[in-house]
Amino acid sequence: MESLLSVLGRFSRSDIDEIEKRDRQYRALEKLFEKTRDKELFFKLVVLNALLSYQLQTKGETYWENFSKFFSENPSIDKFPEFLSKFNRRFLQAKLKRFKRAKECVNSIFEKYSLKDLGGNLSILVEELSKCLKQKKDSKTVVFSAKMFMYGYKIVFDKEPKNLEEIEIPLDSRLKKIFPELKTWRELSSKLNIPPIRLDALVWVPMGLRKRDLEEYPEELREKILELKREIEKLGT
Repeated sequence: MESLLSVLGRFSRSDIDEIEKRDRQYRALEKLFEKTRDKELFFKLVVLNALLSYQLQTKGETYWENFSKFFSENPSIDKFPEFLSKFNRRFLQAKLKRFKRAKECVNSIFEKYSLKDLGGNLSILVEELSKCLKQKKDSKTVVFSAKMFMYGYKIVFDKEPKNLEEIEIPLDSRLKKIFPELKTWRELSSKLNIPPIRLDALVWVPMGLRKRDLEEYPEELREKILELKREIEKLGT
């Protein structure tokens, strides 16, 4: 862990901002909000899609680009079954059932709390989703919903939500190849003084970068990312 810690420690907060804003998932959300301009609908779509982002048939980046294009053209929550049947077909019946429950939960949360409330304490979203869906607060899709809400909040309000430190990293298959345990990621987060859901982008995005994407980064940051990729490869990914 120490060598990875050393490499990660070379990234500044502005570097992490740059990586997040260049994340294909972030850019997909930017395009969606440009089209919808309806804040509440935008955030509901984002949270719902994150809750259904598992067992995907494509890379996560491609999936969110498909999501952005589909809902830019069909800006309605009721279009989710059609979207899932086209782009998220694995275990479709289970996902359709989960969508119905998640829709109830998300509508309830947005009736109870304003965007300002959720932005003022993002852990509220995690707590409420956890209770409503009867899942642990560190469940991958629950915390991933918080991360994508964070992205959306930055896009809409040009600032990040508060209380990010309390939310765990969305531990998916890409990150599990490095460290399979949440406690290891929490330890890294603590030593780096980077909230886990921001540490996620710092590690997850570079692992999935295409060569042409990497070439678009500023040279100094590109070199740091290449060094990080080499270090990750040493860990057997």
